[in-house]
Amino acid sequence: MNKVGAHYGFWETEWSGGADHFIKSAKRAAALGFDALELAGFAFYDMGRQEMDQLRAASEEIGIELSYSVSLPLEYDISSSDDSVRKNGIAYVKALLENVGYMGGKLFSGITYGAWHGQIEDTKEAHWDRAVQSVREIVKLAEDYGITYGFEMVNRFENFLINDHREAIRFAQEVGSLNGKVLLDTFHMNIEEDDMARAILETGAWLGHFHVGENNRRPPGMGNAINWDNVFKALHTIGYDGWIVMEPYVMPGGQVGKDIGIFREILPDLNLDSEAKAALGFVRKEMNKFAAAKQDGK
Repeated sequence: MNKVGAHYGFWETEWSGGADHFIKSAKRAAALGFDALELAGFAFYDMGRQEMDQLRAASEEIGIELSYSVSLPLEYDISSSDDSVRKNGIAYVKALLENVGYMGGKLFSGITYGAWHGQIEDTKEAHWDRAVQSVREIVKLAEDYGITYGFEMVNRFENFLINDHREAIRFAQEVGSLNGKVLLDTFHMNIEEDDMARAILETGAWLGHFHVGENNRRPPGMGNAINWDNVFKALHTIGYDGWIVMEPYVMPGGQVGKDIGIFREILPDLNLDSEAKAALGFVRKEMNKFAAAKQDGK
């Protein structure tokens, strides 16, 4: 059975609040029935070992696992034409991986190959080659810690390098590491893919992580734009047994609202916990439906 998680940013308007804040969210997610909580990885760049020990111990006691996502800042763009920026970016990502490894984390993914909202400095091909070379160096550390290093395909407005599943697969192939995997996200797929189910099927064994959310970033199961039956059927068809993490963003305000571009309440009658619990139930129902059909030979 796939573990189902939620992203910390669903409940918060700031990416980081320290160990105490993360622990509060972990307790909240666990109480709602989630198996995992995904945190913004860059919050761990300068987090002290004492705080990390506190968070790790609390998550183990609560019984919830932690994963980490990151979108690299411009000053740490590992695809940059500026050698110093690229060098600093490689050091930055390695520092994040060291701390994720210290935390016992096994999932690190997102725009891990270039800058969030980065601009093309010369050509896409040149950025691509530099990104591949940078990740080949970085991923060795992920291998040492047994961490899956995920390359997220995102919409063209957030990054220009990996915009669909085919580009994500090609990038992973060129990196050439067993730990380098593809992250698909239904919000981004809704913008960039012609057929979500086909994208999942073609990604197949390259799929290492999966994000779910509606086309307007509401929790999964609240809209009609995405054919969720097709999505979950495709996941079952390829035998995907990894995590499924809900990553909706609905609240304006703070750094989260600014970065994601939320300037109105996406949920008019805001009850985050009830919506999160309903979304969790929806995801598990879809998973179970196709698992049952497979057992029945349908």
